[in-house]
Amino acid sequence: MKSNMRKVIPLLPRVNYKKAVRGIAKSVVIGIVIVIIVIGAVAAIELTSHRTTPPSVTNTSTTTTTPPPVTGNVTITYFDDLSQSEASVMQNVIIPQFEKEYPNIHINYVDEGATDIVKSVEELELSGNVGPVIIGEDNLVIGELLNGNYLMNLTPYTSEILQNVSLIPSMVSLVKYEQSVYHGEFFIPLRGNIPLVWYNATLFQEMGITPPQNWSQLMQVASEIKAKTGVAPIMFQGHGGASTYTELYQWMVQAGGNPFLFNDSGDVLAFEYLYNLSNYFTPGYVHGYWGSYKGLLSGEYYMIDYQWPYIYSTMASEGVNMSHIGFYPGPVGPANGDHLVGGDVLAIPKGATDIPALIDFARFLLSTQVQRDFIIYLSWPAVNQQAYNNLPSNISALYKAEEEAMSNAFFREPVPWITVWGQIADKVFDTIIVDHAPYSQIPSILGQANQEMYNYLVQNYNTTVAQQYEQGVYGPLYG
Repeated sequence: MKSNMRKVIPLLPRVNYKKAVRGIAKSVVIGIVIVIIVIGAVAAIELTSHRTTPPSVTNTSTTTTTPPPVTGNVTITYFDDLSQSEASVMQNVIIPQFEKEYPNIHINYVDEGATDIVKSVEELELSGNVGPVIIGEDNLVIGELLNGNYLMNLTPYTSEILQNVSLIPSMVSLVKYEQSVYHGEFFIPLRGNIPLVWYNATLFQEMGITPPQNWSQLMQVASEIKAKTGVAPIMFQGHGGASTYTELYQWMVQAGGNPFLFNDSGDVLAFEYLYNLSNYFTPGYVHGYWGSYKGLLSGEYYMIDYQWPYIYSTMASEGVNMSHIGFYPGPVGPANGDHLVGGDVLAIPKGATDIPALIDFARFLLSTQVQRDFIIYLSWPAVNQQAYNNLPSNISALYKAEEEAMSNAFFREPVPWITVWGQIADKVFDTIIVDHAPYSQIPSILGQANQEMYNYLVQNYNTTVAQQYEQGVYGPLYG
């Protein structure tokens, strides 16, 4: 993962996102992921819209374009936001398959962070010389490109892209919904993600303990492990940035809060609980992020609460005996056990050239074999129904955990000021958890954070948006 950060030409106030990672889920629940992905992208544009129920519509497109076959040599630039191991599979397995099938098309893979991809597309659009470009982009960030009017309407090419692709039923209806909202189709869901709790199964067996099912049990199990081993057992993603505020968001929702507000009763409850739980955080939690997992077997810590499922395939590829690793949806909070879902979409910048080659590549990425490879090699979810047929039995346990987690899933509404919220959340986390401010000050610290967010919206948007924020209009989206 690269750490370089570049200044972004702002479409709307924002700061850079850090990379996200991918998870895996059964086809029966992938529809939940896709529902939330598309609703989230809609919400990024329509600030005053909230929890809109997709209307029953029919596809009103009357024009379908079949691009001519590619005859000359073409080099496609493909932007995506992948970890090192994911990029390795993409470059050494997936892309060579495509180039073998289409020998006159070469893929120039460019790995960038989500907001760096936005920056690159903006620069291409401003230059007036886009070229053959296709992107895989975070569903939270895609709204910035839609707001900038930088994405091509794919409606004329949808049937060609989805040729021989059996989409899950919910995806079919959502394609129609996207067209009804945007009067076109500007992105296609590619993958989803959901976090799980991971633990050292060997230690749990030796101690005769079971994975905690609620917050009270989590505190008790952490105490027992520390007493037995002398090790603070929990890794938390406390590095800062998207890793931290994404995890905080789910904790606050499970406590019954609206994380955007910072200071409602559920938010306060979540921080009070984490304040006490932090007594059992491994010292390295301040460096914890989406890539943390190696200490799980080394004895540095014994639980990761939470982490993305991509680490399953990563650990397996490193020769880890996966029978020593346990995973499950995690303990249920005081209000619910709901899980945050993320994901990525495919899009083509407006003005891109060599459309036939781009369509060939998009269709290839959605094909049964490639989507199946995504599942097996990368623990990414498939949007192509046929990719789930006859999968290896060794990953069935992961599917079961994902299915359970996705049974109650929500999406973090991608408001354009979400990373400003994240900056404030980072400061709150540092003050309350890292610096361990007095417990009695937690409500006032969160109240100050709420006021800071409100003031920002007044100054950078308008009082209407700020008042809607204060009234709780913006919050978790349920599909």
